[in-house]
Amino acid sequence: MKTDENKQAMQASAVTEAIHLSVLVVDDDEAMRRSVRRVLTLDGYNVEVAGSGREMLARDDLDNHFAILLDRKLPDGDASQIVAEVRRRAPHAAILIVTGHADMNSTLAAIRQGVDDYLIKPVEPDTLRSRLASLAELYQVRKELRASESRMLFLVENLPAGAIFVDRDGLFINRTVERLTGYTADEISTVESWFRVLCADWAGECLAKYRCIQAAGFKQSCVLPIVRKDGVRRELKIAAHRYDHHEVWLVTDTTELQDAERRLVQSERLAAIGQMVTGLAHESRNALQRARGCLDLLELDLEEQPEQLHLISRIRRALGDLQRNYEEVKQYAAPIMLERHATDVAEVLQTSFEDLRAEYAESQLDLDLTREGDCTATVDAHRMGQLFRNVLENSIAACNGNASLQAIVSVNSSEDPAHVRCVISDHGAGMEPETLTRVFEPFYTTKQSGTGLGMAICKRIVDAHGGSIQATSVPNEGTTITIELPLES
Repeated sequence: MKTDENKQAMQASAVTEAIHLSVLVVDDDEAMRRSVRRVLTLDGYNVEVAGSGREMLARDDLDNHFAILLDRKLPDGDASQIVAEVRRRAPHAAILIVTGHADMNSTLAAIRQGVDDYLIKPVEPDTLRSRLASLAELYQVRKELRASESRMLFLVENLPAGAIFVDRDGLFINRTVERLTGYTADEISTVESWFRVLCADWAGECLAKYRCIQAAGFKQSCVLPIVRKDGVRRELKIAAHRYDHHEVWLVTDTTELQDAERRLVQSERLAAIGQMVTGLAHESRNALQRARGCLDLLELDLEEQPEQLHLISRIRRALGDLQRNYEEVKQYAAPIMLERHATDVAEVLQTSFEDLRAEYAESQLDLDLTREGDCTATVDAHRMGQLFRNVLENSIAACNGNASLQAIVSVNSSEDPAHVRCVISDHGAGMEPETLTRVFEPFYTTKQSGTGLGMAICKRIVDAHGGSIQATSVPNEGTTITIELPLES
């Protein structure tokens, strides 16, 4: 008695699961179609029929059926000839071949083509119902899984953070990663292409770093330098996790954070340098004054000895250089406080050059200045004078004192933000690639004298204005400095 009750309960459950599920029966035997339809309709399936392969393929709703019963021998051909097309158009449907005789070879061939099951004629109703009930349950589970995967994919695709899924088939990125890098998923579809495309010159080093962290079980994250598709350099932090045979990377752009940390460290270092140099300059000023006083007295005693007077003059210049070095370091370490006013940038550049030409009276200096548009920007005129003076002095030094310089000051209002651009070029000795990469580095210099802070001070002034400064150079042909400053503060 209990066995009958259990059987009825299972049938009732199968009927409940079958509601709204559609079955397509493809058979040229009308009696067969009616018989199968009657049995399956009682179980709650929606049953549709077709009498040939051509009639079936003419339908545009194949994927709406959870199961397709396909007679092996149809009037217009063998079912094996159309299974691949049916599977392509109904990827989620279960395909059952119905045949009067089956052999192992044909069974294996059908399974390779995507057939899910085989039924032998005459089909027993209970066997058919049992097979379809199992397939219906599997279909529902797969449907829920696809829905879950779709929801998960939607969430991952639209995460504000970058997410990357890595498996044996390759590397899959979400939209945020595409925005961070500028590349599409097709352009970086493997781990190797990720490093080759994004890390460029550091590809080998970065890939080795990743492999090392991977071998250690991803117990720590790594920061990779990359070059976006538009050429902009960024830094990405990758925190990877492994489950089963897959990896998930969480990607964060830490460029601004890294820059902020570097600025904080630099500020702390500059504060320490400034404090040290201020005290040193104060104590040294007294010693320098005493040295100059002694030189004044010594000069009176050596009025008739020109060689000794020449040595005194050289000592005076050395003391002056020493004091200027103190002041330059002190100036570099001091915080830059700007007093912004509407300023004609081209006029400040011209004035800075005229002041230098007066100082270098023995040299032949020329500046060909081209002004394009209204070059007025809200800047600190004094700091801009310092900036141009340092750049021009470097150009003059590169030309061994006799310099013919070119400068173009223009305004670009079409970009956001609008900015003024200053391009200053010389035809001097130029810079080697290593020097070019370090030109704005504090205390780096190729000169015999000086602190190496001139261009570093320039960069600090430009950064304080929210602008940018770049150097390009060709050895033995000259150097060009390009400065861009926002028109408004």
